[in-house]
Amino acid sequence: MTTPLLEAVGLTKLFPVRRGLLGEQRFLRAVDGVDLRLEEGETLGLAGESGCGKSTVAKLLMNLLPPSEGAVSFRGGRLDSLGKSELFAFRRQVQMIFQDPQASLNPRMRVGDIIGEPLKIHRLSAPGEYHDRVLELMRRVGLHEGHIHRYPHEFSGGQRQRIGIARALAVQPKILIADEPVSALDISIQAQIINLLQELRRDFGLSMVFIAHDLSVVRHLSSSIAIMYLGRIVERGSRDAVFHRFLHPYTEALISAIPKLSPMEKGARIILRGDLPSPLSPPSGCPFHPRCIHAEAICSRELPTLEEKEPGQWAACHLSLKLFR
Repeated sequence: MTTPLLEAVGLTKLFPVRRGLLGEQRFLRAVDGVDLRLEEGETLGLAGESGCGKSTVAKLLMNLLPPSEGAVSFRGGRLDSLGKSELFAFRRQVQMIFQDPQASLNPRMRVGDIIGEPLKIHRLSAPGEYHDRVLELMRRVGLHEGHIHRYPHEFSGGQRQRIGIARALAVQPKILIADEPVSALDISIQAQIINLLQELRRDFGLSMVFIAHDLSVVRHLSSSIAIMYLGRIVERGSRDAVFHRFLHPYTEALISAIPKLSPMEKGARIILRGDLPSPLSPPSGCPFHPRCIHAEAICSRELPTLEEKEPGQWAACHLSLKLFR
């Protein structure tokens, strides 16, 4: 088996929570034993409801948060073993596009300075080439060169996201981690940003982790998909396998919720019972069993492990082969 470009093994993140000034300290398990692999040239879609831990996984992959357990590796080297200079080099190789384009841009900096700052930090442009390189990046993401002296508040949400994408591209990364990059945008603008990301992935040979709660968006952009629920990966496989031969009831419910383009398309929508449980007090057994329409007695007793049920397709469900084969 080849070494993946980016890999997470047993990734876990706990956040301490205290009730009141002198209350008992408890731990919120935001990410719970996540295993992920990103291959060269692959786009991995990470999907699930809001609050399931997707953004925390993104920050762990970027080394913006230290894991409580487990490890992240880049080209086989664990991030927690990297020295200062090696970690600096890693920052150039892996860049992030954030969910809120307004909050992720410095309001006191002009657009040209925002996009050009990574060039200065990583010393990637000679003084005489700096201005031309910034203009080239702006044009590549669909911004006009006349925008270079404006501030972020003078742009629409879609334009601000393009600024963030240009900033990420400035250092010529190998990997883009896109954390819900279109969820804050209008539908028409979402399509433009998704198409732009597809073009950039193809033209620059990028690998990508694309995070979203909308499975229709994930399907459009990803080559493989991981489904996340309450901090855990419950299904993982190729895009076609997950959409057409899913092996977990949660995946089934998410796919049933995708709006149908034609009234002739079959498939009744599955309405999940209740809300996403709190990671402070997760259910016993399978975390999904209180909301699962197929749950049996074993589901409330035993925690299912993520297993390869079919070649190249993993699921964490006691009933996978009974329900879906």
